[in-house]
Amino acid sequence: MSSEPTKEIVKKLLDKGLLKTGRCLILGASDTGKTTLAKNIAESATSSRGVGLVDADTGQSHLGPPTTVGWAIIKNPEFELSGLSTDGIFFVGSVSPLGHLLQLTCAISRCVQEAAKKAELIIIDTPGLVSGPAACVLWWTVQQILQPELILAVQKKDELAEILSGLKYLQSRIEYAGVSPKVKLKSMQQRQEYRQKEFERYFQRSRLYKIKTSTISIQNTRYNTNEALIRRVVGLKDENGVDKAIGLITALQDEDTLIIRAPELDVSRIRCLVVGDVTVELSDDAI
Repeated sequence: MSSEPTKEIVKKLLDKGLLKTGRCLILGASDTGKTTLAKNIAESATSSRGVGLVDADTGQSHLGPPTTVGWAIIKNPEFELSGLSTDGIFFVGSVSPLGHLLQLTCAISRCVQEAAKKAELIIIDTPGLVSGPAACVLWWTVQQILQPELILAVQKKDELAEILSGLKYLQSRIEYAGVSPKVKLKSMQQRQEYRQKEFERYFQRSRLYKIKTSTISIQNTRYNTNEALIRRVVGLKDENGVDKAIGLITALQDEDTLIIRAPELDVSRIRCLVVGDVTVELSDDAI
């Protein structure tokens, strides 16, 4: 499969009339340029109603903090991902799809539904899980729920073959793209440092809130002792299941009160707390 710059890939798709309306699901391994490709599509296909961009890479997220799927409506054809205001997030609770396939699938679906209220074209950027039974089940299920008109398969060789074999006779059109030679590989340390930086950016100007556990629903992704809850990332949902923010449990006060650090929000609207699997230690400068 030949490599070509992402802008050339986008031009070919536009020439074929494939980026006018509907849903475009971008699949590919880590470090294949999916996010840059999604950005270039949003820039090139921006319409009067805007283009919806859904970022489902919970480990290297650009829309919303890590552990979440975020979405935004793009109306300006020139933008930087780091400067975008997120229109909404959905808490998954992990930086990896493994062990959270249901949560990730639900988050993608909810974000696409919300973005579709404001945009005719929705682009879904995805994490790099592309091998093994879990990947096949995840993307087959996402395809069944979203019914995307276009699946854009970005691969170096044929690493998506197993996934696509289960999708090729369904209604989604599959287009293939090679990996641009400009794509840079990230080390595990670089990925961890990026997540830490994004968490610290998210919690700047945050404050502490008291939440009584007797007044909210609590959903655990796994069994947790009280001690294990400290520094745990949590999703803070209203009565409609909409994530208003993510927070960090900083302390347990008495048996009925959690002390949680979160951005500015109306804590009286929080009706459900979802405990994730990630712990974060913020630097003093970050808060």
